[in-house]
Amino acid sequence: MMPERVMFGEDWTPYDMLPVGIIVIQQDYTILSWNDCIADWTGIPKKSIVGMNLLERFPHLDKPLYLTRIAQVFSGGPAVIFSSRFHPHFIPAALQTGELRVQSTTVVPVISGESFLAMIVIEDITDLSRQVRAFRDMKNVAERELEERRKAEEQALRLAAIVESSDDAIVGETLDGILTSWNPGAERLYGYAAEEVLGKSLSTLLPPDRSDDLTEVLSRVRNGESISHYQTRRKTKDGRILDISLTVSPIRDVYGRVAGASSIARDITEAKRMEEVLFQANKKLNLLNSITRHDILNQLMGLRAYLELSKECAKEPEFIEYIRKEEQAAENIGNQIEFTRSYQDIGVKSPAWQNLPCTIREAVDALDLKQVTLEIDLPQIEIFADPLLQRVFYNLVENAVRHGETLTTIRFSLANEPGRCALICEDNGVGVPAGVKEQIFKREYFKNTGFGLYLSREILSITGISIRETGEPGRGARFEIVIPPSAYRILS
Repeated sequence: MMPERVMFGEDWTPYDMLPVGIIVIQQDYTILSWNDCIADWTGIPKKSIVGMNLLERFPHLDKPLYLTRIAQVFSGGPAVIFSSRFHPHFIPAALQTGELRVQSTTVVPVISGESFLAMIVIEDITDLSRQVRAFRDMKNVAERELEERRKAEEQALRLAAIVESSDDAIVGETLDGILTSWNPGAERLYGYAAEEVLGKSLSTLLPPDRSDDLTEVLSRVRNGESISHYQTRRKTKDGRILDISLTVSPIRDVYGRVAGASSIARDITEAKRMEEVLFQANKKLNLLNSITRHDILNQLMGLRAYLELSKECAKEPEFIEYIRKEEQAAENIGNQIEFTRSYQDIGVKSPAWQNLPCTIREAVDALDLKQVTLEIDLPQIEIFADPLLQRVFYNLVENAVRHGETLTTIRFSLANEPGRCALICEDNGVGVPAGVKEQIFKREYFKNTGFGLYLSREILSITGISIRETGEPGRGARFEIVIPPSAYRILS
């Protein structure tokens, strides 16, 4: 080992001119040189640190990770590199912002007599590191944007394929009604090739009785409104008038502003024709039912008259009892005939959206509730149901009043849970016996009121609504009417 006085006698001042940090240490880690650059970076003057032990001043270096590799240098081995990736702060040195400089450190052997010193060369690569990070960030952003663009292009291709293969007429138009796109389904439906209509007004397709259609639809689209299943009519190239179901959605630009409209038209001409045929057929059946009912009631009137005459002639109690039973049977027949009058229109007319609180009130207006209190605790909600919906609520309330015995209150409320909406009709009467909760909805089971609950279930089922009885016997009846999500909407 070189004598200590010789090592301190080395002239290290030329290294002060270098723009990198230079530290020279001997094998016991005594600092021999601390150039101006590293002094400036760390704020430690050379006179206060030269002669000190590097490991004592910077104890984080006193680890095998550093000691083993630097020992190779003292043995005359090759230079050792401590990369900025894993050793960015070999000698911690802060910038004015407080951020530590990112360093790239190399330890090289320096011959000093018969032994080696270690020269630690520290390069400040903070700016380069920032540039690399910025480049990486830019690269990552670019890759994400490319990936998003690729996905968007794939999505656009999928949508384009759907549009091209759709049987429905899918067209795009400006807010002035000028056609901008026209799929093959539109060509088949309207008879016009794309080149015949693109750039022209959508009014080409409007029959005379629908001349205001375009203005009304585009006005709603300008306000950002979507239109679903709007039934209207359109004219084809050969002059035929089609019934169509139209769905229109606004098209927005990159700023979210409505820039156009996309419409999907489905030909419902045949469905409308069949609907009219069924309507006419039902109309004739109802007429036949009406005539038949009239004739049966006339016959019943005659039967009752003869029964009255029979009672005057009958003297024996046994025959009088037979006549009483015959009168009861005639009465039941008359009630059932009248009942069919009320329900002959089930399923005849199309279902419609109906305000639930209003429908319930209208249903019970004609009922004598006696001393019973009716509570309707419902929001403004509409349900999609057969026009005979009123009859369902009439039956529920009328049955409760008739059979509730101890009844004082009937209450309608809503149990609205995610994905499920249930209308609850409950009372505080005697309730429904446990053994007949399902039987009361069957045609074979009725008590005085005929087939009311059976037909109520049929009316509701037309639009997928179900009904069941879930009350506790002795504590009141509770009818739970479950409405599917597609058949209700809560009004704001």
